[in-house]
Amino acid sequence: MKQPTQIVAKIDYIGRGAVVTVPQSIEPWHTRCLREQLLWLLNERISALVIDFTPTISCAAEMCGVLERVHTRTQARGIELSLVIDTGSPAARALEDSGLLRLLPTHTERADAERRLVEPAAVQETAGERQTSGAVPSQRGRGTVAQAS
Repeated sequence: MKQPTQIVAKIDYIGRGAVVTVPQSIEPWHTRCLREQLLWLLNERISALVIDFTPTISCAAEMCGVLERVHTRTQARGIELSLVIDTGSPAARALEDSGLLRLLPTHTERADAERRLVEPAAVQETAGERQTSGAVPSQRGRGTVAQAS
C-alpha cells in the first residue's frame, strides 16, 4: 500500500504574479495538498497566477476539481488565471472533460507566460487585449430627455 505523501509545488514570484510548477506525478491523494497550496497562494498580493503543467507526466482526474475551485477563487478576487500546458500532454487529457482548457487562457511555453507577468498593462493593451479599469464611467446626462419641438 502506498503512503500518501505531502506534495508541494514550486512557486516563483515573477513581476505582478506567481508561477506555480506542479510536480511530475499528480496522484489522487496529492490533489488536496495542491489545492490548499494554490488557495493559500491566492491570499498573497498577486494579480496573476500561472499554473505550469509542462513537467507533468501523469495527472489524476481529481485535478479538475482543484482547478475549478482555484478558478472560482481567482474570479472572486480579480486575479488572472492561466495555464502552461501542451495540448497532447497527460495533464491536458485529464483536464479536457472539465472544459477549463477552453475557458482559461493557455500558453504552450512558460517563457510566454512569464513575459506576460513582467509586461506592464499598457503594453498588454496595445497587444490587442482589453483591460478593464476600475474607473466608473462618467454620467451622460441628468436623466432629462430632449423633447422634439
